[in-house]
Amino acid sequence: MIAPIDSDDLAPDTAAAISRARRSGALSSTVLPRIWAHRPELADAQITLQSRFYDSAILPGRLLELVRLRIASINQCQVCQTARKSVDVSEEDIACLSDDDGRFSASEQAALKFATALAADHLSIGGDEIESLLEHFSSEQAVELGMFAALMVGSGRLAYAFRALEAQQ
Repeated sequence: MIAPIDSDDLAPDTAAAISRARRSGALSSTVLPRIWAHRPELADAQITLQSRFYDSAILPGRLLELVRLRIASINQCQVCQTARKSVDVSEEDIACLSDDDGRFSASEQAALKFATALAADHLSIGGDEIESLLEHFSSEQAVELGMFAALMVGSGRLAYAFRALEAQQ
């Protein structure tokens, strides 16, 4: 396990970035950013990137939260699974997070299908899958979705590898 840096020992810029991200809802837990803080410049950049998906996203917050939680489930990242970043996603939604559940709109199903493939079997994504995604999203939205999903896959796997949940307790 890599221990998170104590909040009192964070570099001032990193502490400020974490505080801003918590206020905006981009971070619900500080444990992983405090692990990243072993490299403050990179932590600041990572927090800034993650925050952009919450302060200037073109996709709905509900859709991003569904994707985030689906990836958290695949990654088995308990820190990510327990965090909630949108009141627009109910516990019933979370209990049924699959890409074919009728409770989700066609665009949400398409996003969940893409996120599932990216997290579980990225080699299965071909031209047909991207064309299907573009039936529901503009190119700009599809790129945002892909970048968000990639960030969540990587961050969740890193949180698991660094045992962030153990560090949080």
